[in-house]
Order: sequence, then structure tokens, then C-alpha cells
Amino acid sequence: MPAFYIVLQQKISGVDATGLEGRALSKFSDKLEALAKQAGAKPLLSFFSATAADVMGLLDDDEAGKPRIPIPEEQWFQAAEGLKTIAALLQSLADTPQPEGSRLTAELTEFERVLQTAQARNIRWHLAIDY
Repeated sequence: MPAFYIVLQQKISGVDATGLEGRALSKFSDKLEALAKQAGAKPLLSFFSATAADVMGLLDDDEAGKPRIPIPEEQWFQAAEGLKTIAALLQSLADTPQPEGSRLTAELTEFERVLQTAQARNIRWHLAIDY
């Protein structure tokens, strides 16, 4: 099952963003997107980005040499932007309890902790997906 995780533009001592458990965030990404839109926040997946090497690794062997579409450059986002989305999602989950809400809340809270640390150090980030 795919899992979402945070990639920081530079390492923060004592913070392992790639070790976050984001399986529920991935599993319920459609529901989270709807909640974000209802709250007027950017959907979590709008922060997704990947390196060209990551994208090439997902292509079939025959496509890897010459991809049919251009591969966008890796993008980075301010932590404050992600924190706004996470705050809106946490509030939505608190206002409208969901059966999977406790798992989503736990994972969003982990993401929030990492992004707060990144914001304090002015380090940008993006969302990645582990397949």
C-alpha cells in the first residue's frame, strides 16, 4: 500500500521525515482532498513533487530512456503552506468525526510536527509517495 511522506530540502538533525507513517493519508487521499476543498485549503496532494530520477524509476524499462512526456522539475514549498492545509484538515476531522479519523489525525499530527520544525528553520519541503 502506498504511503505519503515528507521530503525536506535539507536534513534537520534528529528529524526523520521519511520515516513518517502516511499510509492512512494515502488510502484516504480522496476524502482528504474533499475536506481540504470544503475548508478552502490546498489539497495535500498539491504539495507532491519528485525528482526526475524518482519519476524515471516508475516508468517501464522501454520508456525510461525516452519518456513520452516532459518530467517537471522537483518543486519545494514553504512549510507554512503545508501547515495551513494540515490545520484545516485536523479541524475538519474534529468537526466531522470519521471512522478513520483517529488514524488520519495521528498521521497529520506527525506531519504537523515535522513541518513546524522545518518552518522554524526556514526549510522547504514537498510531499512524496512511497510505492
